[in-house]
Amino acid sequence: MLIKKDVCIIIPTYNRPKDLEVTIKAIINRGNMPGKIVVLDQSKNDESKKMLSKYINENKFIQYRHFKVAGTNLSLNAGIDIVKKEKFKILCIMADDVEVLEGFLDKILREFNEHKEVMGVGSVQIGESFNYSTLKFKLKKIFLNFFLLPSEEDHKFRVSGPYGNTTTPDVKRDVRDCQWLPGFTTSHRIEIFDNYRIPDRIGYDVIEDIDIGYYTYRMYGKGSLVIPKDLRVYHHYSKVERYADRKRIFVNHEDHFAFYYRHFYNLTGTLKFIWEIFWIAILNIIRAFTRPKKDNFLKVVYLWQALSYCIKYREEIKRGKSRMFLNPDLSMNKEF
Repeated sequence: MLIKKDVCIIIPTYNRPKDLEVTIKAIINRGNMPGKIVVLDQSKNDESKKMLSKYINENKFIQYRHFKVAGTNLSLNAGIDIVKKEKFKILCIMADDVEVLEGFLDKILREFNEHKEVMGVGSVQIGESFNYSTLKFKLKKIFLNFFLLPSEEDHKFRVSGPYGNTTTPDVKRDVRDCQWLPGFTTSHRIEIFDNYRIPDRIGYDVIEDIDIGYYTYRMYGKGSLVIPKDLRVYHHYSKVERYADRKRIFVNHEDHFAFYYRHFYNLTGTLKFIWEIFWIAILNIIRAFTRPKKDNFLKVVYLWQALSYCIKYREEIKRGKSRMFLNPDLSMNKEF
């Protein structure tokens, strides 16, 4: 029987002390104390460290680690190594802008204890209600599914291709056949990471949650990933340290190229990959001309630059190399 002491929560953070404090306070004050919390700080300053000091003094299960090289995945892998070394049984990865409610850990442990086939548990983002029966939703779903691009579906979290996945904006019933879990909070049995490692990258990553989830789904099969309808959290989606359009577009396409090589590098996957890229380009061009704003035209330019970069460096990306377009301080390399 798994208990709270078997859980380690790891929280990667980057220059968000105010958001992080909300996250930490919610865990402590709402009865969700795990065996350990490890804060993985990649900040350029010591504001998060100073904020955490009072909580660490009062709560000995909180551990702080600072990383000189900023990288979500780099810090996550270091955190996972800590969890494995200290023999925790459940790893919970939590974003630094999440606010959990009472009973959060109890509901996660319920899933793992009652369903031995469950290897990963996701949560529901509290937000506005959503109507899945409208004509607009149905037409948009058909349209985006045809192009194998990200879309919203009625209680499905599927991976349709190297670029394509579906999500459910308003979960009203348990989803017990997920192919990935949204990354703001995910919990996994630690044995998943015996033979799996998140791709090491500097800076922000857009697809680590899908990579972990899809690996788990392919390895353990149907029913291994679930999202209970009552495991609800607030995801405040902090605007601090979000990338500008050009950098974000480069990151997005490099990460999806890498995902293609890791999970879809076969004939069917390659055909899906080409199909998706073609329609991403076409739809971006259509948007630029139907909504003639400077930002939309610039996004088309950035898209072509990013795709050119990914094609040029495809062998490096295939081998796991990444972020050649970033300097160590995460600024864009002038060569790109």
